[in-house]
Amino acid sequence: MLEVAAQIIICLILAALLGGIIGYLLGRAGCSKEQTQSNEERVNSHELHLDNNGITATAEASTLMSNNSAESTSTPTATTEAELKAEASVELEEAKSVGVQPILLTAPRNGKKDNLQLIKGVGKVLEGVLNEIGIYHFEQIANLTAEEVSWLDNSMSFPGRVEREEWVAQAKDLAEGVQTEFAQRVERGEVATSKKSDD
Repeated sequence: MLEVAAQIIICLILAALLGGIIGYLLGRAGCSKEQTQSNEERVNSHELHLDNNGITATAEASTLMSNNSAESTSTPTATTEAELKAEASVELEEAKSVGVQPILLTAPRNGKKDNLQLIKGVGKVLEGVLNEIGIYHFEQIANLTAEEVSWLDNSMSFPGRVEREEWVAQAKDLAEGVQTEFAQRVERGEVATSKKSDD
């Protein structure tokens, strides 16, 4: 009888701990969602533009919004319109200060883009992101400066990836017509995350 009572007590304690953990996690998720919505409203309520080669700050603002949603749960939020404008201005300056924007294109030259998936670390999805940003050719990646790499890392939300995976060196080889071992594997269809480009 004592063993059964002890097992019941242990089960009740475990249930209480599990309930507390689940409640805590759900509470944190609710706060993050509310804060994200607050940030979205704040960003959408102001016109945010960077005069950096005529590019608007829409992507940078949304990146900042998602990056700051977790951090801002612990900091008080601005309540007046002047404070909101000041915060937005600071955030845009931070986005501008992360590197230098490379030369971007609105479309591939001569209507034909390079198969960026031949660069190790660039799959179908990431090639789409690069194309959306305005990067279509090996030459664009091959000519990136350190400041431009920093900007690209920040724009794609993949800090350090361009340098870590040596995109610039690979792109230089590919731009010069040197077929890398990885590029050959992609062309043979041996890389699951990449496909042979139809363009």
